[in-house]
Amino acid sequence: MAFAAALGSLSTLQAVGAAASAVSAIGQIQAGRQQARAYEAQAKQAELQGKQRELQYRQQGVQILRDTRQNISTVTARAAAGGLAPYSGTPDSLKLYAQATGTEESYLARENAELARVAGEINSQQYQSAASQARRQGFMNAVGTIGGAAMQIGSIGGPSGGINPSTATARSVGTPSMMQPVG
Repeated sequence: MAFAAALGSLSTLQAVGAAASAVSAIGQIQAGRQQARAYEAQAKQAELQGKQRELQYRQQGVQILRDTRQNISTVTARAAAGGLAPYSGTPDSLKLYAQATGTEESYLARENAELARVAGEINSQQYQSAASQARRQGFMNAVGTIGGAAMQIGSIGGPSGGINPSTATARSVGTPSMMQPVG
């Protein structure tokens, strides 16, 4: 009710300024929300990319183990075909070397998979933080716009014969000395 009375006492120029500021403030809040939605979409994409890289590294680790098994089988088969004892001497050393190398590469692929997942989560969290900041910034910009508009409206002055809030004194707003009967 007081707000409607305050709007009714504004001059046309003040009312236009207040309306334009309100529209601008709403636009700033909406822009902040839109930017936040864009950051949230980037957060989801970053998390998905991290999971995709994790999966690729895990598949690479599985392939390394398959290749290692195939190398060991090949060494055993060639040693037996060449008339060597496949489970002792040089063939056995070659198999142990292939197994050690393959296992090491497999562990490295697992570590890379875990790092890819964690990196995706960290990137996602950074985008989520940026989204939160964008929402806050839109709101703060709107508050600043409304505050600036209030100061401008106060400095423009009121309608003719009205009271200018920036120059109003206690006497001009109805103190007891003004309430004395005129006589």
